[in-house]
Amino acid sequence: MRFSDDPFKIAGLNEDRRSGFVDDFQQTSSEVSDSFLVGRSRSMWLGKIVRTDKFRLGFFILTLLFTCLFGRLIYLQFNKGSEFRSLAEGNRLRLEQIPSARGIIFDRYHQPLVNNIANFSLFFQTSPPDEEKNKIEEVFRLVGLAEDEIREIFEQESYLPITIKENLSYEEALALMLKVEGISSLEVRVDPRRNYLTDLGLSHLLGYTSRITAEEKDEYLDKGYLLTERVGRIGLEEKYQDLLRGEFGKKQIEVDALGREVKVIAEEPAASGHNLILGLDAGLQQAAYDSLSQHLKSKSGAVIALDPRNGKVRAYISWPGYDNNGFGQGIGQEQYSQLVNDSLKPLFDRVIKGNYPSGSTIKPLIGLAALEEDLITRNTSVNSVGGVWYDKWFFPDWKTGGHGYTNIIKALAESVNTFFYYLALEDFEDRHGLGLDRMISYFQKFGLGSQTGIDLKGESLGFLPSPEWKAETKDEVWYPGDTLHLSIGQGDILVTPLQVANFTSVIANGGTLYKPQLLEKITTPQAGEITVEPEVLGRRLAGRDNIQIIRDGMRSAVTIGSARGLGALEAAGKTGTAQVGGDQTPHAWFTGFYPYQNPELVLTVLVENGGEGSEAAVPIARDILNWYALSRQ
Repeated sequence: MRFSDDPFKIAGLNEDRRSGFVDDFQQTSSEVSDSFLVGRSRSMWLGKIVRTDKFRLGFFILTLLFTCLFGRLIYLQFNKGSEFRSLAEGNRLRLEQIPSARGIIFDRYHQPLVNNIANFSLFFQTSPPDEEKNKIEEVFRLVGLAEDEIREIFEQESYLPITIKENLSYEEALALMLKVEGISSLEVRVDPRRNYLTDLGLSHLLGYTSRITAEEKDEYLDKGYLLTERVGRIGLEEKYQDLLRGEFGKKQIEVDALGREVKVIAEEPAASGHNLILGLDAGLQQAAYDSLSQHLKSKSGAVIALDPRNGKVRAYISWPGYDNNGFGQGIGQEQYSQLVNDSLKPLFDRVIKGNYPSGSTIKPLIGLAALEEDLITRNTSVNSVGGVWYDKWFFPDWKTGGHGYTNIIKALAESVNTFFYYLALEDFEDRHGLGLDRMISYFQKFGLGSQTGIDLKGESLGFLPSPEWKAETKDEVWYPGDTLHLSIGQGDILVTPLQVANFTSVIANGGTLYKPQLLEKITTPQAGEITVEPEVLGRRLAGRDNIQIIRDGMRSAVTIGSARGLGALEAAGKTGTAQVGGDQTPHAWFTGFYPYQNPELVLTVLVENGGEGSEAAVPIARDILNWYALSRQ
């Protein structure tokens, strides 16, 4: 069979077959290899033949494609199914932390010293999506931010949420909640803040709370904190941060496409922070505050009161103080600068950080050490004629002409320097004294030169001088005159008001040194009240008979001596006037206990640059002890 030149004609046929069909056709030759004929009824269709190798290649490709797709489907279903299911659930479900209520701090009679105030705040998460910026700017303008403030916020490169506005009223918060709905970078949140009583002088003791800073971010994130939390700063708020914070709860919620809560799936409630019950007496604290307000209008000072029977703190004031509510709400730079530049240093805690020459408050310890070392008895006397000479230097008494013949009782009552000069040096005018080493040893035994261990951070050590220190620091040798000065609390010795109160407690209670403690009880929902037991640092530090002699001398100071300004109070005490060098006015001290028999309260008062202890410190002590005496009736 052959083909004609006309592709629509088949050789041997007379008709034109443009329709593609031939009647009763049968292939008779193998010459036509690129076409085939398909029978249809009595006709056949002439079509294109697909090459077998091309058909096989196409089939292979299709098979491979479907195999890959099927394999991928199996992989995603069985290997990645749980992961994608979690991602899908993550878009639908959200885990939120539920803040716990911060614990309350009470005085020993359960009067609250701080509380939590309901509050709303607007927070902004930096680096927002570009499509949200216009809406965010609109909200910022709504809350009163200027254009430069808005620009500054957007330029910050911090991953910490920024507090845009605090202390929102309920109406303001509700309006803003509607405004920020759908804006992922803005959130209005319940944000309770602390409120402190400002008329008790407790700013240094309680401290305050504030936001986590960028420098602290990693530290607190590792502890599981939210970056918008407030944490304790100084005082008890810092010391007992973990107890006061409590345990955050968790809530799993279902949200819609806009992130709005649809329903709660699961919830674990928050556990409130522990409440702290202090040994503090709010009434006594108020009395101390009122007295300082009256007597120290333009001066600074400190008051610390301890229970000598257990070391619990009953009153604690560093004067002047500051309003810790301002720090909790976010103090402004101008206000902060005023506090920092104030000459009275209101931010400085004088009770535990102030270092002062002890003045004559050290004399009871010098006398007790001499009694313990059998260097004197109750009746040992020296003749005070106005001071003593050592070589070519004169060391004066405070009273011109002296005090006459003086024993330890009179020496403490009238604060006679001469008596203690004779106790200072190992050999002086045919008398044997303590010498520097034994003197320092007794100071250390009663807690000087080291922290008392009170449950606050930042306590000072005070300072006890030594020949080695003087040689290294001043490039001078230690002179006998240095030891003489030390015996009356002058020279380079430094103590804190708390240290003075603590060694006074040893004299008051008959020989036991306690660690001062602010915390008396902890209350928890699970365990109820947990009592914080007193901690003894040392027992029988001196013989009771010798301590009683020192107590009698301090009692005489109130009845006939330098502390007689206390009046008819059945108290014992010791005044001090500590020279501070140059033409500065000396610091004024009083330390004592009440009542004289079976003491319940030790009180130490310091007035910086106050002058004579009998004139500046005793009146404050009288006010406080009078209140305490009346409260016991």
